[in-house]
Amino acid sequence: MKVIVFIWAAFLLVACKKDSKVNDVLNPTASFTCKINGQQWTAITRVTRKENNKFIITGTGSLGSDVLNITTFGIEKKTYTLSPIDGKTEFSATFTMDTQTTDSLYQALTGTVSITALDTVNKKISGTFQFRAGKVSNPLLIKEVTNGSFNNLTYTE
Repeated sequence: MKVIVFIWAAFLLVACKKDSKVNDVLNPTASFTCKINGQQWTAITRVTRKENNKFIITGTGSLGSDVLNITTFGIEKKTYTLSPIDGKTEFSATFTMDTQTTDSLYQALTGTVSITALDTVNKKISGTFQFRAGKVSNPLLIKEVTNGSFNNLTYTE
């Protein structure tokens, strides 16, 4: 239930320009994309925050209710791993096709997020990601998130 509340809060954050970095939405060099089960997905709006030793990257796709969220548990330029078998939980990620229902929420099970560029002066972040996500209501249903990248995203603190 906490994940659902977090997704909904992230969606509201995306929708509220007052709390977002409008420059990032208008920045033609910024992007947040991946493939989900082989289908291209691109964030139309993006909100990136640095808070409490975390980066929180949220993107909303062209449907308006499809949201991808990645949170790194650290703010360094490095690779963050999610591998419960190895006891590593260095990031979390969720994806939903519809924020209006809890039945479309997927939670990352394993994967990596790499912060490959971090400009603390201009507050820009870039990196790559890939993960396997299980449906919260039926963990046997899996989504493969591959070829993920976020480039030149402006973050707020």
